[in-house]
Amino acid sequence: MNLKNSKNRIVSFSLFLSALLFSIAMFTETSIAEEKNDVLEIRGVIDEALRTNPELQAAKLRWSASSERIVQERALDDPVIGFTYFGEQVQTRVGEKQAGVTASQKIPFFGKLRLKGEVARNEAKVSGGKYQTLEREIVAKAKSAFYALYWAYKSISINEENMNLLKRFVKIAEIKYATGKATQQDVLKAQVELSKIVNDLISLEQLKETAAARINTLLNRHPDAPIGIPEEVDITELTVSLEDLYEKAKEVSPDLSILKYKIERDKAAYKLARKQYYPDFTFGLNYVFINDLPSSVMSSPIGESRDSYTGTLSVNVPIFQKRKYDAGVREANARLKSSKMAYKNRENMTLFEVKDLHFKVQTAERLVNLYRNSIIPLAKQSLQAAESGYQAGQVDFLNLIDSQRALLDFNLAFYRAVADFGTNIAGLERVVGIELSKKDQ
Repeated sequence: MNLKNSKNRIVSFSLFLSALLFSIAMFTETSIAEEKNDVLEIRGVIDEALRTNPELQAAKLRWSASSERIVQERALDDPVIGFTYFGEQVQTRVGEKQAGVTASQKIPFFGKLRLKGEVARNEAKVSGGKYQTLEREIVAKAKSAFYALYWAYKSISINEENMNLLKRFVKIAEIKYATGKATQQDVLKAQVELSKIVNDLISLEQLKETAAARINTLLNRHPDAPIGIPEEVDITELTVSLEDLYEKAKEVSPDLSILKYKIERDKAAYKLARKQYYPDFTFGLNYVFINDLPSSVMSSPIGESRDSYTGTLSVNVPIFQKRKYDAGVREANARLKSSKMAYKNRENMTLFEVKDLHFKVQTAERLVNLYRNSIIPLAKQSLQAAESGYQAGQVDFLNLIDSQRALLDFNLAFYRAVADFGTNIAGLERVVGIELSKKDQ
């Protein structure tokens, strides 16, 4: 009688715990169902990020602003115009000086303005390269956030499927326990596994919300804005060889392009510094207004009064500041050498990143194919055999749970590999500077 009551209490407790876990699971499922049902396409995320991301728009405006410096640097200084009034009249033999007007224009030595414009032009190219680099980074971040959200949704779906599977195992264990064909431990172990699934679902829900907030932030939206459910994606074979990736990276990588423009800028700045040894010219014109001599004064022997004008030419003398210009040349030369070393270092780092990401892409690709074509089908067969064996009393419950847990882990690892493939492809595209896959977009 006591044994029968004990079994009844255990069964009642199991039913109560199942109901509790089911309620928690239903709450999780409801929160998922409340999401916007629109499909979230990765291409749409990328396009909207490129269109609305405020950081990218700020970089574009900086690029536009730097382009306006070219005309300014190539232009001459403003001409200088002056006016002179003679408070005390100065008598000349042709009349009195009343006022004068002066005008002057500074003309830099030949080549200085051109070099200033070249420096500004390459500085604008640096800003353009920074914009393109940020553009690739935004694309990579958008893809990474999308795949994080995709993995979270897939993990939630897989765990829900396993929760339903475990509920069936719980019922089987309860029936076998009620008939004395299983132990109390089988029922409790099934309940524990079910509790772990529910706990994982809660954690995955948090990961999903974080990934969605990352996407919204990239798209210049409120973090809580609904974004829909990620579309189905699959991997695409990477057909570009590692050597081709090396060459492409050296040719079009935005990071390397920036440093190339900096080298050209610093070359022009070095030539400009050497030009400072040459003088600049200032051309001037002076015009003096002269009144006629009064009648009390003897008339001019040359007739009526005439206004007078003179032309001037002045140059600066740079030899007195040679030490200053020497220092300027050394500074420009050091900056040029620094830019060349920075380029070489960035080139080495770029090739390393290409190698590293290429290996990660290949690894993820192999894992996806291995899980899909071999491991997961075998794990499903193993679980089916374990379930049939447990019902027949030929396999203990621990083996059944181990088979279920293995299938769960392999399914999660499969989608983790899919997400890693997409994320690493995005990283490789960022480093190289070109799109390598289009099917997954």
